[in-house]
Amino acid sequence: MNHLFFGLTAGMTLSLQAQDKPNVLFIAVDDLKPLLGCYGQDYMITPHIDELAGNGVIFTNAHCQQAVSGPTRASLLTGMRPDYTGVWDLKTRMRDVNPDILAMPQYFKQQGYQTVAIGKIYDPRCVDEDYDRPSWSVPYAKSANYIYPEAYGEPAYSYYASAESKQIVARLEEEAREKGIREVRNYAIEKYKPSVECADYPDEAYQDGQICNNALSYMKEMAGSGEPFFLAVGFKRPHLPFSAPKKYWDLYDRDKVHLAEYQKAVKGGVDIAYHKHEELQSYTDIPKIESFSDIFTKLIPEDKQRELIHGYYACVSFIDAQVGKLMAELQELGLEKNTIVILWGDHGWHLGDHALWCKHTNFEQATRVPMIISVPGEQPGSYSMPVEFVDIFPTLCDAMGLDIPAHLQGKSLMPAIQDKNVRIKDFAVSQFDRGNNHGYTIRTDRYRFTVWMKDDYRTWMPFEADRVLDCEMYDYQTDPNETLNLYRLPEYEGLVNEMWERFTGFVKTQNQELAGAAPGKPKKKEKTRPQKTDAGIAFTDPLDQNWQVNVRKGAIAQFTVEQDEESEDNILHVVVDQLGENPWDLGMNGKGSIAMKKGQQLVLHLEMSGPEVKFILLSETGERVIQSLSGGKKMKNEKLYFRAKKTDNWNLRLQFLEKGDYRIKILGMELR
Repeated sequence: MNHLFFGLTAGMTLSLQAQDKPNVLFIAVDDLKPLLGCYGQDYMITPHIDELAGNGVIFTNAHCQQAVSGPTRASLLTGMRPDYTGVWDLKTRMRDVNPDILAMPQYFKQQGYQTVAIGKIYDPRCVDEDYDRPSWSVPYAKSANYIYPEAYGEPAYSYYASAESKQIVARLEEEAREKGIREVRNYAIEKYKPSVECADYPDEAYQDGQICNNALSYMKEMAGSGEPFFLAVGFKRPHLPFSAPKKYWDLYDRDKVHLAEYQKAVKGGVDIAYHKHEELQSYTDIPKIESFSDIFTKLIPEDKQRELIHGYYACVSFIDAQVGKLMAELQELGLEKNTIVILWGDHGWHLGDHALWCKHTNFEQATRVPMIISVPGEQPGSYSMPVEFVDIFPTLCDAMGLDIPAHLQGKSLMPAIQDKNVRIKDFAVSQFDRGNNHGYTIRTDRYRFTVWMKDDYRTWMPFEADRVLDCEMYDYQTDPNETLNLYRLPEYEGLVNEMWERFTGFVKTQNQELAGAAPGKPKKKEKTRPQKTDAGIAFTDPLDQNWQVNVRKGAIAQFTVEQDEESEDNILHVVVDQLGENPWDLGMNGKGSIAMKKGQQLVLHLEMSGPEVKFILLSETGERVIQSLSGGKKMKNEKLYFRAKKTDNWNLRLQFLEKGDYRIKILGMELR
């Protein structure tokens, strides 16, 4: 596998700037609930995740923002709640409704990190075809290129590896073609889509084995690049179907798997809280449910429940083995002392409790998630107070020594990592929709309080009591299985009032944070035009007055300076027809220098369109501060931040990393 990374020029010594920045290994696991040995489930065989937890902080009361893949990942990766991102389903693309939203890997890339995604990080249905292009240094199409063993080939539908399944799929697809059916794949899936697969094949025959292999390859290459990395590895099991190599199924005895203790409706519960597990019903070996009431009268047969739970266990252990490979390679490369590791599951999963399967609710089994963070130099331990996914973005910034973007809705958990008794917040908030009815749920140390709002209410709107449809409240100290809704019981009136105060207070905060934001659109930001300063960076005509242009080793490009008719500012226009052998063979070096003191920050204000550009601030002694930026098709207002690690004279350089049409307008520069 051949990858291109942006390393140091020949003979240049590795800078302290690069050495001081920690790497980040960011492990996402699809549909993983806290069903792990380190979370007290001693029957689960997860030694590698347990070891990671033993070296980090395990958050035992962590919750996602919305228990479905697209929205929860959009929130986690932007640090913003669903009512800000505008992503509440699996068909809305994040930047269609919020084009200027700042994503976490995008921000890290701007701070000089190599950012690579392998597997499922965003939900692909909720981002662009490039898997959110601004987020990644390496195009996702490259990092997601899997090479399966020749003896096994690619799995059918990406998840059925067995020869038997492939033969059945091939026969059905041929049958569809013979019948003149265009949607060949859909025809086959409607007839053959089992919920489980157990095949005596190696890990590499399945997609998660390939994801791990690609991650190991990128980790090795980035370790020697001289630049810090953010490596995001997203495993796809234990999402349905529960397909894993036989050796992981053999770890468990099906007769001893744990069936859900409580498979009934909540006493005094709310009908809108449930669903018909439509996701599970899409599999061809699952009994069909005709109406909502059937979920309590037509339970999935016990033998099928056992098979499904057995399959979930096997998939969890399969992923645990892949995590073990990642951690072993991290140590082999000597990176463990300078790499932050975070592991999270994107939401919980119902395994028969309340007669529910899959996610898609506001119950504990759907919102509660595993979250483990290991920061070099910090003491391991457990943290039991509420935290939520919007806290991850600011936490990683804090741990990496980066400025925390002021608009983020979460809070840094570094104080909790450093002192397990520090309270960060009083509650976590999740939400889920049922048509135009939207449920918001608050989880404290002990209680859950859920408010179902009607008429398409969202939390950027002032709270209106007449739009309350129904409510739920549960006490996990006395009723961990959520068997009784306490909301209408008179002895809990005082507690209910207290929870109402918390909910309405949260709504007021949302009103303030989303002030001026229309549904699914970001807050309006006033454009400020900084005072201009030259410092040898202005795009003058002729260009070589302030810049040395480098077009070497096969690179072909045209550099011109145009004038913006409206503002009369100069715009650099670069058309790249061919790249050189190295990134530095096509770029520009500023002729002037900027005197900066240690700790001082340079803020570069600019507008840009076009593919990716690397901006490098280079000191006279060879230290570098690097940011990368992709502009897209239209000119966008951007700010780049560079912090000096030492007192020196610094020089700005640009490298053009892709073929295409670039336009850059420098609005100004300020030193802070």
